[in-house]
Amino acid sequence: MKGKDLKRPMRIALACPGVGLVQRGYERTFRDLFNLMEGELDITLFKGGGKTGDRERVPVFLPRNGRFLKLFPVHKLAGRTPIHAECMTFAVAMLPYLRDGRFDVVHCIDPPLARILYKLRRLLGMNFSLLFTHGSGMPSSAYPPADHIQEVAAVTHEEAVQAGIPARALTLLPVGINPRQFETPRTRGDLRREYGVPEDTFVVLSVAALNRSHKRTHHLVDEAARMQGRFLLWLDGSMDQGDPDLVEYAKSQLGDRCRITQVPSGKVGELYRMADVMAHAAIVEAFGLSIVEAASAGLPVVVHDAPHFRWLLPNPQAWVDMASPGALADRLSFLMAHPESLPGLRCREQVTQRFSWDNLRGEYKALYERVWALPRTGPGGPGRNYYRQLHE
Repeated sequence: MKGKDLKRPMRIALACPGVGLVQRGYERTFRDLFNLMEGELDITLFKGGGKTGDRERVPVFLPRNGRFLKLFPVHKLAGRTPIHAECMTFAVAMLPYLRDGRFDVVHCIDPPLARILYKLRRLLGMNFSLLFTHGSGMPSSAYPPADHIQEVAAVTHEEAVQAGIPARALTLLPVGINPRQFETPRTRGDLRREYGVPEDTFVVLSVAALNRSHKRTHHLVDEAARMQGRFLLWLDGSMDQGDPDLVEYAKSQLGDRCRITQVPSGKVGELYRMADVMAHAAIVEAFGLSIVEAASAGLPVVVHDAPHFRWLLPNPQAWVDMASPGALADRLSFLMAHPESLPGLRCREQVTQRFSWDNLRGEYKALYERVWALPRTGPGGPGRNYYRQLHE
């Protein structure tokens, strides 16, 4: 490998501007990945907020929800979104850290950031390999240019291969979870008393962003409105890229049978312990981190009956046709009337075995080593073989 010294330790840069600012799946994934590999590799996390240190850097940039972009929406001049402005300024702010070959592999999960870093690498002749994790469910024709693609789900991996991306440019490697993160010594009864939830109330939990387009929060509300009996729909999620009017819509449809929160990440395990079941109404997911987190905590989960979700939760009792009005309401009503059937939905052991970070550690290290070893094809870093095949 010309220009490389593969005998020295490789140097990895994780880049995600949302870390330290928002609590979406992207951010939890990269935070956990950094914590997992920090003692294993020479790795540095570039993030948007929080404490700094030798291994954690906070470049100066324009965050998507920051005051500057609200007062001066410069992204609109180019017909873009605040996320594009965030990623552009974040990539530029990373340049002093990326020069002179300081990192061998730069790993990112935000599509605009990958696209910008690729262009800056070519423009400035930098010499790092770019790894992109596909975690957004976009079609392969819209993938940003990169040297290697990590697919986190079997369905999207197969779709990428069928679309013409060479298998050598892809690695199927799922997102990990920390099952111990959601353990709590507190009992269900204690938690219900603290949160003001009667013991005889059937709690349907959703841990997802509050929006219509992806997480389909409105569908959960509409299905809950069909139900009878003593139940509570608990919606816990961020409004980042959400639909603010959903809060009022849920209240208008359900009244005091709905509660809306965004608890700190360290408290989510308490919601999993307190709830009876989690319902995830999305019909398309790139992965579904909260699904496997809840299942790893022992909470029964119901998901859409589609290939990806069958792969994620290999239990037919957990599958519901979320596209059919009334189907979710019927399933939840049955579970509420027959609580003895709830244990049959659990997938705790299967999920923990397949998706625990501890079990994935070696595969992530091997992925970085493969990306580092990619051959260079000219000035500006590795070639764009898969990108050329699809776009040129």
